[in-house]
Amino acid sequence: MAAYASLLSLGHILHQLLEHPPRQRDIFDRAQIVSLLEIITFLQDFLEDYSLIRGDEIEGLEGRIAGSAYAAEDIIESRVVDQILEDSEAESESSSTLFCQDLQKVIEEFDSMKTDVMKIKESDQGVTITEQTKRYANVGSFIGGASSSKNTMVGFDEDLIQIMDTLTGDESNLQILSIVGMGGIGKTTLARHIFSNPLIVNHFDLHAWVTISQEYSVHEILLGIIKDTKVVEGEQLTGCNVDELGLRLYKILFGRRYLIVMDDMWSIEVWNAIKRFFPDDDNGCRILVTTRLSNAADDFHSCTPHRLPFLDEVQSWSLFCDKVFGKPESCPLELEEIGKTIVRNCGGLPLAIAAISGLLAKSSRTVEYWESVANGTYEALNRGGDGFCFEILSLSYRQLPVHLKPCFLYMATYPEDGVIEVSMLVKLLVAEGIVKPKRYRSLEEVAEDNLKDLIDRNLIQVRDYGSRNNIKSCSIHDLLRELCLKEAEKEKFLCVDMIHSLNSHPRSINNMRRLVIQRSFNKFKDKEKFEQMYDAMNSASCTRSFICRTKITFNNRYPLSGITLVKLPVRSRLLRVLSMGSIFSIEEILQLVNIRCIHLDDLLFPNVQTVHLTHDLESLSRSWNLQTVHFAGTWNHEGPISLPTAIWEMPHLRHLKIRAGDFYLPDPPSTNSKNGRRDIFELKNLQTLSTIRNFRWTDEVLRRIPNLKKLGITYKRFSDGFGWDYYEVYNIALLCNLESFTLESYDKLPQNLCFPRSLKKLTLKYCEVSWGYLTMVGSLPHLEALNLLEKSVRGREWNPVEGQFLKLKYLRIVETDLEEWVADSSHFPNLEKLELKWLRDLKEIPYGIGEIGTLRSISLNACNSSVNASAEKIQEEQQQLGNSDLRVRIYSVSFADIMNHAKQFA
Repeated sequence: MAAYASLLSLGHILHQLLEHPPRQRDIFDRAQIVSLLEIITFLQDFLEDYSLIRGDEIEGLEGRIAGSAYAAEDIIESRVVDQILEDSEAESESSSTLFCQDLQKVIEEFDSMKTDVMKIKESDQGVTITEQTKRYANVGSFIGGASSSKNTMVGFDEDLIQIMDTLTGDESNLQILSIVGMGGIGKTTLARHIFSNPLIVNHFDLHAWVTISQEYSVHEILLGIIKDTKVVEGEQLTGCNVDELGLRLYKILFGRRYLIVMDDMWSIEVWNAIKRFFPDDDNGCRILVTTRLSNAADDFHSCTPHRLPFLDEVQSWSLFCDKVFGKPESCPLELEEIGKTIVRNCGGLPLAIAAISGLLAKSSRTVEYWESVANGTYEALNRGGDGFCFEILSLSYRQLPVHLKPCFLYMATYPEDGVIEVSMLVKLLVAEGIVKPKRYRSLEEVAEDNLKDLIDRNLIQVRDYGSRNNIKSCSIHDLLRELCLKEAEKEKFLCVDMIHSLNSHPRSINNMRRLVIQRSFNKFKDKEKFEQMYDAMNSASCTRSFICRTKITFNNRYPLSGITLVKLPVRSRLLRVLSMGSIFSIEEILQLVNIRCIHLDDLLFPNVQTVHLTHDLESLSRSWNLQTVHFAGTWNHEGPISLPTAIWEMPHLRHLKIRAGDFYLPDPPSTNSKNGRRDIFELKNLQTLSTIRNFRWTDEVLRRIPNLKKLGITYKRFSDGFGWDYYEVYNIALLCNLESFTLESYDKLPQNLCFPRSLKKLTLKYCEVSWGYLTMVGSLPHLEALNLLEKSVRGREWNPVEGQFLKLKYLRIVETDLEEWVADSSHFPNLEKLELKWLRDLKEIPYGIGEIGTLRSISLNACNSSVNASAEKIQEEQQQLGNSDLRVRIYSVSFADIMNHAKQFA
């Protein structure tokens, strides 16, 4: 996996050099770059084809590939950095020759590996991938009947009843039911209880159970089903081919009501290969499938997949006690608190609870021993049953296509129980260079597709959806995260260290390409550890990514988000990704000319004058491969700050997002300042630009940002005498790829201002438009989310026009003087979420809103009591009509909210 990720990363660098060289083209031999690109593409294709094949020969080759790819990256990026920092056209002939020689050595090593790959492929000619897999892998298909051993089932009683009802229901045609969930969640246990239930046994004429492993054989599957029906006792079938076995199975099943359980299915291809052998006699036959893959379950196009949730705390504790003590609620009092800690560490996963219970059931029942297990639950799970728990979970990882493995292992960079912001995760994956490009898709879209694929495989879980039903945040189960840690460090893909262990670990972090720091500490109480962190990370000269997901606390009441540093601890001159909390010094960061992604929570500038800071930011122009600048927090400076003009000459720039602060983006230059000729850079990759103050939308700007998707701008009071015409704000309508637009204006917005028809999300604040102006907004054909924030709209009455807002799913209104809202279900036919806040004058929500068939939630915060009453009445009426899906949430305003609100509008 690390080999494949390293090839992807190197490929991105080579493509960028060919398309947009950092200086003159003659600092690289184009023929060398093209030659190297061809070889790594060949090796990349090989690893994709052989991703499931393991063996000493393949693993040894992967190690060589990763080492050579890293070496090539270092040579090329060092060359670029040297050229930039020298800032001179002159270069010694010996230096250029030495570089070419070093790069040629790497190319020769790649050529050697290409030769070895061709030999491997030649030796496998005429052999199917399945046969290759069996040759190199020790894991084969396991085919057998349902286990007769007793398995405790806790928490799935309702699931069992629902599935049994469907299995024995009145539907006469053949139906396929699926039980879906992550590995170890209890799919097989539930299926076994259903399979052996007397009601099921008596309902069907024939029963068969087949367990399908990752490397399946259609021949063995058919043979296993036939044998488990117990209809052909003693019949010789081993010599039959697939068609002969299939015909025999068809004849056995024909005319009988049968139930076939296909346990642990890994792809829909299995079903497609055997479905023709299952007759549908319109007599209520059923096939029950268990799978970890949501997309495979959806492909059956039969019954709705049954998705198993994690156990809650009560269910988890009941299962634990039953496994350890033989019956629920029988834990000795002195062990109860420790036992519940152990259970919580299992995160509601039945497999983990069963594994740890099995270990404790056979061990000493002392407080001391149980405390040791509570403090090292993951290590105990790895010991218990010879690591059976992690072996089950690792099957999901081993089955992943090779292009998904780096994305999955990258989840180890987030702490336990962490909520992962998907938008930032996507930016990091792209900056790391581990996303495989796809034609007609941006790298961000491909990264999002990869995450959705991991969700479909139940390896990560969705935590929250955004206003347009996009995945806003996700999480990973602690045990799967532990699996990520083990695999990532084994393959030297990344290193996650705790601050207290940086100097105590026997291994060195010197050769780690990605370094992640976690855990919190207090700067004053743990001053020695703080200094050790600097000393240890100073040796990390090979680090290309430094991610600090921790907290430094100055006292018990005011922890700072992230880690506040006086200076940057990592000394790698080739650092590409920097993601951390607060930092006092920006100068060192701006010296990182190889940087691709800068993500900081806060930048603090004590006693720094604005003019000096503006000068420092000019250094950004030297970052030849800068892709993402994301300052999520605040900047404590005085006066507005101008970003450098050179930003308009950064062809790789993808995201420029500054959440807070007073920033100006200057007009783009029309000529190259060095040679006087016209040299326009079109920023084709720029997707995010936010939040910029008083920006002019000239024709020159529109030409440079053709693919902008997210835009945030603020217009302060026009004290300079200029008006809307000067800022050419009407040109915004020409941004034909814009999807999300946030506009904050402290001057009244022109009533004839139009927005791009491509918009899916629009946020207005302080714009003071009339409710009638929203007629234009409602006509936007793709609009899914509308945020009308403080004083964005003025007027007492809103009468939407029928036939508009046809795709709107989310509507949020905050702090307006609206009193009368006249609407019904035809005005927002697809609305799913309605949020109202600080609407003190609104009398009620239109009752017709409750009749919208798609509406799922109404949230009210600090609104009139009459508005609250109308929402409750809507919910009551919908419940009487059988609509139990609608949820109404009413929040009372706190004193802190009132004070914050007062300060905001003071």
